[in-house]
Amino acid sequence: MRALFFLNSFAGGGAEKVCLNLAKQLYKQNIKSDFIIIFDEKPNYDIPKYIKVFSLEIEDKPLECIKIAEAVPKVNAFISENKYVLITAHLQPSHFLASLTVVKNRCLYVMHKSRHRIDEHSSLRDRIKLKLFLGKKKIVTVSNGMRDELSCEYGVYSENITTIYNPCGIADLKNAKKYDSPHSRKYILVMGRIVEQKNPLLALHLYYKGRLYEKYDLIYLGKGALKNELKRQIADYKMQDHVFLVGFQKNPEQWLMNASLLLSCSRQEGFSMVLAEALICGVPVVSTDCPYGPNEILTGELSKYLIYPEKEFNKSISVIASALESYPEITDRYYKKFDDSLIVQMYLNTWREYFIKK
Repeated sequence: MRALFFLNSFAGGGAEKVCLNLAKQLYKQNIKSDFIIIFDEKPNYDIPKYIKVFSLEIEDKPLECIKIAEAVPKVNAFISENKYVLITAHLQPSHFLASLTVVKNRCLYVMHKSRHRIDEHSSLRDRIKLKLFLGKKKIVTVSNGMRDELSCEYGVYSENITTIYNPCGIADLKNAKKYDSPHSRKYILVMGRIVEQKNPLLALHLYYKGRLYEKYDLIYLGKGALKNELKRQIADYKMQDHVFLVGFQKNPEQWLMNASLLLSCSRQEGFSMVLAEALICGVPVVSTDCPYGPNEILTGELSKYLIYPEKEFNKSISVIASALESYPEITDRYYKKFDDSLIVQMYLNTWREYFIKK
């Protein structure tokens, strides 16, 4: 038995990690995975041997649609060699590629990103095109907020949408070796791409204005287009001895497990795996209450650590300081719904219900 994934690349991102987590759990059930990769980008993750990769090796993104269409015959030839128990496509343009292949009507189209920030600069025509593209496709959203967005704002039929949370490797994180801290001082951790969506500059402003450097350093794990701008702001604040850009880490567990706090200032998320992973590791979390995901992870007593820094800057600093001082006990009731075995079974069941029973 095999599963099929359409994915843009193995560059370091949340969707890529989700797919690898799913493939790992599928392998435990004796289901190997095929990955059809579009872009010729250097992988940031280690690819296990049980994954078979078929890469289109497309380099020129301005002409990607034409090159993807031209590659469909060889993709179909690759697909026809196997029978699959699960077929999923993740992110654009992987959705586009899947929609052109022989499995277009047997594929789950997984939406990892909210449309709000994307559509700020898009036209009504773009929104209509998205609705038409999704049409009667079977869609998986990684949070309930994204499901409601597609249904209420885009008119996508709700019966075609299923919410399945991201698998977060609970057993692996729980059983991971506890390494000594990689940093000499206590620190606040910011994990994720250094891009506008993640709002890394706001995390720095909160840290500096709250004088948190008196007790803690600030560590960034990730890479992205705002790296140089972030460096300039660190220099302006004269924080070079307290703020460190570590870069992307294939295995960030050592940094996560030893953090005093995980801070997320994202403007929008689909799910935000790092929040769930931090809770699994027993690390306190403070996050902006952005669309979508954080308020489905920080629930119950932890909901008071959802902040609104662009409206309540000083109050947000107080919440961060409070979380560093004392945080509620983090039990599995906050994260057991993200268990890998549960999530992969939901994918398998959803695929069967849509495409086998009917």
